[in-house]
Amino acid sequence: MNIEQMKQHYTEFDIWVNSLREVTDTEWQMPLGEGKWSVAAVVAHLLFWDKYSLEERFPYFKEGAELPSYPDFQGINDRAREYAEKTATKEDVLDELLAVRKEYLKMLEQMDSEKLAVSFKISNHQLTIGKYFEDFIQHDIHHQMQVNQTLGKALV
Repeated sequence: MNIEQMKQHYTEFDIWVNSLREVTDTEWQMPLGEGKWSVAAVVAHLLFWDKYSLEERFPYFKEGAELPSYPDFQGINDRAREYAEKTATKEDVLDELLAVRKEYLKMLEQMDSEKLAVSFKISNHQLTIGKYFEDFIQHDIHHQMQVNQTLGKALV
């Protein structure tokens, strides 16, 4: 995936995030399935992991850097769910996610293929900045498809 494709993903994803403003409160709180998270929790999950990447990962991506393993996945996911379902409004979650994604686009605007090739380790996993972005883009698409299926929407 090249930089232009990555930027295109974030631009299109922003359109999709904005489209969620149209869902009713009932749809926003609708679970993805029996015993599954709500649409709200899934979107907040994206927000919380994006914030984590923005604050705890991107500033430390340097050639040869060795970064610690990911934090407790379940803890972050639980906080995201709690935030979405008990603290924040739909607009809060969507606005915050769009703000973080704006920062992602700013970073991509300053990158070239050389910067995307910067290699580092997270725990014992060798990655590049480009691969990190690609992994999170696939994560976006996975959850976008789940939400769209739940809401009966075509993929934007």
